[in-house]
Amino acid sequence: MAHKRWVRIFCLLLLGMIVFAGIPKQAQAQELPKGMVIGDEQGIVAKKNGEYLMEVKDVMPGKNWHTTISMVNMEKGIPYKLTMLISPSKVSGDLDLSKSIQMTLTYQNKQIYQGPISGVSRDLDLQRTPLDLGVFQAGDSRALEVDFSLSGKYTKEDFAVKNLMENVWTFYAVATTNTLTPKMHGIFPATGEAIKQGMIFLCLGLFIVLIILLIWKSKRKKNK
Repeated sequence: MAHKRWVRIFCLLLLGMIVFAGIPKQAQAQELPKGMVIGDEQGIVAKKNGEYLMEVKDVMPGKNWHTTISMVNMEKGIPYKLTMLISPSKVSGDLDLSKSIQMTLTYQNKQIYQGPISGVSRDLDLQRTPLDLGVFQAGDSRALEVDFSLSGKYTKEDFAVKNLMENVWTFYAVATTNTLTPKMHGIFPATGEAIKQGMIFLCLGLFIVLIILLIWKSKRKKNK
């Protein structure tokens, strides 16, 4: 019957809205707060849009090296929740360095990731799931320790052509203060969750109304 077809269509639309609302959204690169400074000991600093370039070149078998990424919130009185996402790597050469180079991330004396430098391991996918670095109160500073290694099993043949790898780590900061006009830096503010929930409840409400109308219409036909 026609009304059953409409119910099915609406159910599919409702399911799509719920799934869409439930997907964590990472906004397009937006400017970090001026006081949120992120950089390493080599002087490489995250850009205004939060992008930090992790470039690897001229790597040889058996090499190990270390990088410390420092993060500090110099904003006055504004705490920020900081997250980080790794973009898919751009590689060239005979050896895919994004898979060959192993990486360990240590944060606040805890190992939080171990796997390929691409950010995709068996247990964690940092290309899809943002790394939660916590809330930075005004004046807070922390360090993300990054250790890299390339196995000595590779030979000169693997490096006959110059191997390069480039991937972008993007940091997102969101103000955690409860204000009427929350600032948006990098990802949706807390009010975004309320909007998602509102959309879901609205869809459920419309679905219930549709069911009621269809039942009423069906009863009316029978009475006639």
